[in-house]
Amino acid sequence: MERTLLILVSIFAVISAYAEITVKASAPSAVAVGQQFRVEYSVNDKATEIRADIEGKGFDVLYGPASGSMSSTQIINGNVTRSITTTFTYTLLATAEGTFTIPAATVKVNGEQHTSNSLTIKVLPADKQDEAGSTANSRKNQQGVGEKVNVDDVHLDLSLSKTDVYEGEAMVATLKLYFRNTPIHSLADAKLPDFDGFTVQDMDLGNPEASLERYKGANYQMYPIKQWLLFPSRTGEITIPKAYVEAVAQVVTRRSTGGWFDFPMDYTSNVEVPLYSAQRTVKVKPLPAGKPVGYSNGVGDFSIKTEMTSNQVKANDALIYRIVIEGTGNLKYVNNPEPEFPADFEVYDPKEDYNARTTSQGLTGRKVIEITIIPRHAGTFTIPGFDFSYFDVKTGKYKTITTETYTLEVEKGIGDSSETSGNVSNFTNANQERLKVLGNDIRYIHKLDAGDITKNQEPFHGTMLYWMFYLVPMLVFIILSIIYRKQMKLNANADLRRTKKANKVANKRLKEANVALKARNQSAFYESLHKAMFGYVSDKLNIKISELTSSNVKLQLENAGVSEAVIDQYNDIVSTCEFARYAPASDDQAMDSLYKKASDCINSLESQIKK
Repeated sequence: MERTLLILVSIFAVISAYAEITVKASAPSAVAVGQQFRVEYSVNDKATEIRADIEGKGFDVLYGPASGSMSSTQIINGNVTRSITTTFTYTLLATAEGTFTIPAATVKVNGEQHTSNSLTIKVLPADKQDEAGSTANSRKNQQGVGEKVNVDDVHLDLSLSKTDVYEGEAMVATLKLYFRNTPIHSLADAKLPDFDGFTVQDMDLGNPEASLERYKGANYQMYPIKQWLLFPSRTGEITIPKAYVEAVAQVVTRRSTGGWFDFPMDYTSNVEVPLYSAQRTVKVKPLPAGKPVGYSNGVGDFSIKTEMTSNQVKANDALIYRIVIEGTGNLKYVNNPEPEFPADFEVYDPKEDYNARTTSQGLTGRKVIEITIIPRHAGTFTIPGFDFSYFDVKTGKYKTITTETYTLEVEKGIGDSSETSGNVSNFTNANQERLKVLGNDIRYIHKLDAGDITKNQEPFHGTMLYWMFYLVPMLVFIILSIIYRKQMKLNANADLRRTKKANKVANKRLKEANVALKARNQSAFYESLHKAMFGYVSDKLNIKISELTSSNVKLQLENAGVSEAVIDQYNDIVSTCEFARYAPASDDQAMDSLYKKASDCINSLESQIKK
């Protein structure tokens, strides 16, 4: 037993000695003047001392550093792991407006110094509304007629990183929810904006959290609902229509209990607040005239280089010609270059590998194009470089990069019958091989004896074989027509069966959604409800689900004779299901209401679609 403990202690000592020490600093990204907040430094080991240069950086230190440590031990399948976390906390008061940087702090762990990350904190101006005014406004909200939310306390805004861009230039659109004085419980129905005139790329917000932000001269909590990366696809003024979100706010109402022992009590209730964002207009400028040769449709900042697996190969051996494009902008939509290769090289279709991430400046990453080439004959060949041109947004000018020229030595290999000393004709067609000129290019005419010539006594016209050339194709055509008609009938019957069972299948999926609703499984509920709505239209109208989009569903339903009110109801339900993944958790009442709307909508569609 003592030996086992000694081994465990040794293991802990080794792990502690070689584990990487990290010091992470964290604080709010934005605060207001006069607001108190905390800055924390977290160390994944036992730390004894910290030095942080905070005083005089736009903040006053009210308290700190307060230190605390936490240790934990886990035993999983006989493997013992132990962790220690030390936290240093400062309580600060923001004293001046502006953007301030708190430099990296140093902590001492086992006698060694370790450095944290620096912090950038934006200090917003304090709200002009005084405490008395805020209290009066709060009482006005609580004692107003019914349970209402002040219209100035909740806003929906579509924020654009740029409003004056070039065609193809990246810009970011963010749908933001601003709120103050009134907590937001969840988001219900939503109708996201239609970005007609843009190529759209969704951006991953991860796990978004509300943060303080200045909006319309006041400080609000801002929650990012969704974010897109946009590339304008046409010039002129493009209008982005309004977005719609229904926010569920929590309102506290003070009511009297009545009777002899009358005293006021606060009641919390949920209030639905319909929100609309304003229309936004983007001015898209055309790219300057005089596009250079080799323009790649790229807009941004790019670099290009070429590589070749070898400069010396044997005939009929393959090698790779690689093109690497890196940078930031509309990288995904940059045209692949088309280099020129010697005439007798066999060139295969390029293979593309694209890897990029979405950033506020565009798509950042790289695109690799690999072209397999096979030289067929021995000799010395030149693979010329090519021009790669793109539009640099920062300078407002076109830039051209010329790639490297390669010299390839091809040795005689297996299957290569060419003679290096012979004459070779080089054809301009890259798909043709070099042809070796024959020593004697005119052949003698051989004499033919008269006895070798025979006369066909029986004419081909009117023979059985002659008529078979007509009858057989006609017979094959008739057989194929019969088979095709039978197949058409089978397909028609299958579509008819699918159409008739659309309502039955939709009800089955609604039952699955109802089971998830009773279990309060929100993820399964919205997924089943979304399948029921999309699946019904797919089955009823014989359209593949992969071909259904929010834009063509409306057109298909209108062609099927469905009223506009039912179409709007259908789109709202689908949008709510799709939006559930981005919004905070919905309450049970909202889920019950959405389920009833979906059931009524399918019944209305069943009665109106003429199928």
